[in-house]
Amino acid sequence: MSDGAMIIIIFAAIIIIPVIVVFSVIGIAKIKREKKKKYYSGITWGTVEDIKLKGLDHPWVITVSYNVNGQDYMVKETVKLKTETLKAGIIPIGQKKTFVMGDVKAGDEIKVRYDEKRPEKAIIEGNDGAVTG
Repeated sequence: MSDGAMIIIIFAAIIIIPVIVVFSVIGIAKIKREKKKKYYSGITWGTVEDIKLKGLDHPWVITVSYNVNGQDYMVKETVKLKTETLKAGIIPIGQKKTFVMGDVKAGDEIKVRYDEKRPEKAIIEGNDGAVTG
């Protein structure tokens, strides 16, 4: 095998392996979330207690309190984001990231999906996606 072919194979591996790993992690996370959505059959309203940016290179974290059968619980999740392209006419000039759940803030009421057998296990309804930062 020539040196040129070997270099191409090495560069392809350097690019392909991380892409496969990233897509695998995203796929597994999506499957786990979908399983929770099916298994967590209880639905209640919760109150957004806090939405905090954990730092410049870290994601937003949302904390929601909710009540099931007179017992108070809290759930924390990384806020999922969606990306919009900003344009000047037809020319893309940047991107804007917004919450998948829409414009939520402390004090807002949002749905929480929880495990009826173990209500301390919960997810925030509508906080679905892969982009976190």
